[in-house]
Amino acid sequence: MRNLDKIFDKTVEKFIKNGIEPGEARLEISLLIKEVFGFTKKDLIINPSPEFPDNRLERFNFLVKRRLEERIPVQYLVNKAYFMDEEFYVNENVLIPRPETEILVEEVCNRAKEDAKIIDIGTGSGCIAIMLAKSLPGAGIIASDISIEALETAQLNAKKPGVTGKISFIHSDLFKSIDKPEKFDVIVSNPPYISIKEKETLQAEVSRHEPASALFTQDEAGVAFYEKLSRQAISRLNTDGFLAVEIGFSQAEAVREIFANNGFRDIQVKKDLSGVDRIVIAG
Repeated sequence: MRNLDKIFDKTVEKFIKNGIEPGEARLEISLLIKEVFGFTKKDLIINPSPEFPDNRLERFNFLVKRRLEERIPVQYLVNKAYFMDEEFYVNENVLIPRPETEILVEEVCNRAKEDAKIIDIGTGSGCIAIMLAKSLPGAGIIASDISIEALETAQLNAKKPGVTGKISFIHSDLFKSIDKPEKFDVIVSNPPYISIKEKETLQAEVSRHEPASALFTQDEAGVAFYEKLSRQAISRLNTDGFLAVEIGFSQAEAVREIFANNGFRDIQVKKDLSGVDRIVIAG
């Protein structure tokens, strides 16, 4: 019998020595322990030395080695990530959902009508569209993406919370494959907003493994997608409709100006929990 609680602590130390922040290390090891052994950290407090087959320890050590040597995000190793307390299947075709994006969903939920027509541009894992479908059961939602593989992942994720029938999944580059007469009450997007020049400054976990098309833009400021999106979105909104997007660090004023130049008037910026400008909403 092995003390799994001690294995937890020693692995956290190993992660920290390899440059992973302490808080993130504990979260990652908790996810690995739960995936491989089936125990939560709370379980280990009650019983630090649960019984488990030797092959599970072998698998755990194998995953730890891949995480540290190949810098693969733990979410891709176990194909799981959590967003607004919901479990999502993730792979290297989609971004790993971030807590900051939860603020985008919350802002849309607070502003949208119960029966709103909504389109999620660049849906990726589907986390935004799926949580909107759960929170606004009367809404009609389209989830679109330029990546067929991402759409397949999003459709898979919609099954578990039972919202498959509430979301239409469409392969499209922005509004290209969306019927032209169709307008929306809400257009929402977490678009690529990192300049390709910044790629070398990012953690290897991000630059090597997360999908480049969902991360990077070719312009120096990382705001090219907002220009394209807002130019097309202005004619696709119903009266009193709004556009809501996530933005990168220090992009608020540039995005505000882009939206204003493309016909939006009521433009608001919302901060994340760290006090960083994170969401822009425009009507």
